[in-house]
Amino acid sequence: MFVNVYKISFIFIILINIFPYILTSEGDRSPFYQNSVKSCLKANCTDGGRSFTPSAAKQLEISSRLLWNCRDECRYHSMWRTVQGFQERGYQTPKFHGKWPFKRILGVQEPASAFASFLNLAAHVYMHVEMTRQFPVDSTPIVLFWHFFAAVCMNAWIWSIIFHTRDNPFTEFMDYACALSMVMILYAAAVVRVFHKRRKTVAVILVLSVLYYVEHVQYLYSESVDYEYNMMVNIFFGVVGSLIWLTWACVQCLGGRGYAWRVVAFVALSGAALALELLDFPPLYHAWDAHALWHLTTAPLVPLFYRFVIDDLKYTQKAQRSEKSDYKLT
Repeated sequence: MFVNVYKISFIFIILINIFPYILTSEGDRSPFYQNSVKSCLKANCTDGGRSFTPSAAKQLEISSRLLWNCRDECRYHSMWRTVQGFQERGYQTPKFHGKWPFKRILGVQEPASAFASFLNLAAHVYMHVEMTRQFPVDSTPIVLFWHFFAAVCMNAWIWSIIFHTRDNPFTEFMDYACALSMVMILYAAAVVRVFHKRRKTVAVILVLSVLYYVEHVQYLYSESVDYEYNMMVNIFFGVVGSLIWLTWACVQCLGGRGYAWRVVAFVALSGAALALELLDFPPLYHAWDAHALWHLTTAPLVPLFYRFVIDDLKYTQKAQRSEKSDYKLT
């Protein structure tokens, strides 16, 4: 028994010492980086790395003082000194704390991803204004739903901008939670549009989906998040929603609703753009990594989907007026 306890304790001690090593990356594991951070903290920081010394603060841009603390600044500058050292020796650009190195612009941590997220936000805002101009919010329940859809998407892209501007535990949580909300609202839109005549079925599906979303957001807020599981949840709702849209759109195209091709194109192009997330390479120009390029490619797809929504609302309203006219004649 004592031998087993000894063995377990020995293994536990080994794992404790190895685990931090596993969580790090090649760049921040290097002694040069670690020594550079220590020297910087000693020379420029106070209050345990949270505050700058007066002399260090004078050398910083206002954006850096507002967004970053002294420890983060030391890590940032030590990171680039380490990158230079790696490149001078002919080594590949390393990752730091699980991420590629990015050049800040006006204090923004990942400027390319933040810019691409802004383009997506701008596309949603522009198309929402266009939709509001043609269909007031209180026109019909389905119109109200599409305005809610736009609000969810705009909120998600706002948090994407914030997260790529300043990565911390809270902004990461909000980015993940709101990204899932955008995936699920597109799935919900497919359910609402395709099965709108089966109101009880739609209501049950939406209520269950909302309850699951709330439960998953609570899970994301916990300290032990399985990021692979979170990705699988996003993929599941994304695939189910895409299959519903594709099946319905193909049937509508064959039935004479030519505008439904936009949904087919949107789903196909969105899937192709998502393939960029599978790539992993050092950022081009220290800014454009696979994630940023993915966000960039989705921005032009936003108007494509909203054009479908607008055309579909026009078709639906025209069909409803025709039904009312036929009813009056009879």
